[in-house]
Amino acid sequence: MVYLTLILAVIALVIAILAYQKVGGLADLKKQIDQITKSDEVKRSVETLASATESIKEKTADAIGKLEASFKKEAKEEKKPTRKPVARKATPRKRTTRPRKAARPSTEETAPEKTEASS
Repeated sequence: MVYLTLILAVIALVIAILAYQKVGGLADLKKQIDQITKSDEVKRSVETLASATESIKEKTADAIGKLEASFKKEAKEEKKPTRKPVARKATPRKRTTRPRKAARPSTEETAPEKTEASS
C-alpha cells in the first residue's frame, strides 16, 4: 500500500512539472519581469520610495539619539549616592522554658449569682 502511494505521488509530480512547462515556465516569467523593469513609471516609484526611506532613516536616527541622551542623563542622576539611615531589624525575643501560670477563672464564674430572693 505504501509503495502504491509513493508511485502515485511521483506520477502527480511529473504531471505538474509538464503542465508548468507547457504554460510557459520560467521563460515567460522572465519576459514579464523584463517588461516591468523597463517601464519608466516603476523606476520613478522606486526612486521615490528610496528617498522616502532615506528620510525616515534619518528621522529615526535623530529620535533614537535624543532618547539615548535622555536615558544617559537619567542614569547619571540616579548614580549620585544619597545617604539614607540604615534600618536595623529588631532582634527576635528569646523564648523561655518557664511553665505557664494556670489560667485565671473568668469573672462570670467567680462572681456570686444574684437571685431575686436576696435583693
